[in-house]
Amino acid sequence: MTPRWLRLHLAGERLLEGAVHRARGAWDGVWLGLLTPDQLALLDRHFYDGEPVYRSEAHNRQGLFDWETHVADTHLPAGCRVVVTGAGGGREVLALLARGHDVAGFEPNPTLAAVGATLTAADGHGARVAVSARDGFPVGPGSTDAVVLGWGSYMLVPTRSARVALLRAAAAAAGGGPVLLSYFRLPADRRQFRTALRVARPLRRWRGAEPSLLGDALSPNAVHHFTGAQIAEEAAAAGLVVAERGDGEYGWAVVRAPARTQETGEGPP
Repeated sequence: MTPRWLRLHLAGERLLEGAVHRARGAWDGVWLGLLTPDQLALLDRHFYDGEPVYRSEAHNRQGLFDWETHVADTHLPAGCRVVVTGAGGGREVLALLARGHDVAGFEPNPTLAAVGATLTAADGHGARVAVSARDGFPVGPGSTDAVVLGWGSYMLVPTRSARVALLRAAAAAAGGGPVLLSYFRLPADRRQFRTALRVARPLRRWRGAEPSLLGDALSPNAVHHFTGAQIAEEAAAAGLVVAERGDGEYGWAVVRAPARTQETGEGPP
């Protein structure tokens, strides 16, 4: 028989854990409800400006992650043109250039973009990472064979409508080619996220802003955590299908226009 003191201790631990989740969710919900897109962008820049690892040569020269290598081997034809958005300090750009692809990188954080441009130039490729506007697809890259939405950057786009627009524009640029995205998975324990949603929704309604969704959080910058179903739903809203999806430390998916759309040459709606 379990001693009474042990039952009390375990019950207290559960109560404490629940209180921490609710407090964190309430804190996130207030800020997610009140901050404007420009303020969220400033919070994001402050976070990345304060993380020197993303500016380091060691980080940016480590090559593709295993799941990125799988996607490149499976979905990218040899020597094809690739646009990388959210390129950071150029990790994916450098790795794809080394594989023989023609790569153009874009990054909204000027400090990180400068790092990427310096590293690609040092390798003899010229400055292959340029500064772009945040959240939307960059203007000026022209047509491409594939798009990589740089590591985790899809989940940093703060609203569903902006994410769907980004997917639609990326797919149009890729002309039926693959679009790779990656994201945090929504955990099984969703107490923090449910609390954040309950707090944020009325505040955003009061502001007339786009509704918050289950999975929105601050960590400390704005991040949306996804289920596989949410990824498929947002892809479908952009007129795309999920060609392949995987889960590991990060979730990832390859989305593209349906085969019928590719055959007729019509872009996503």
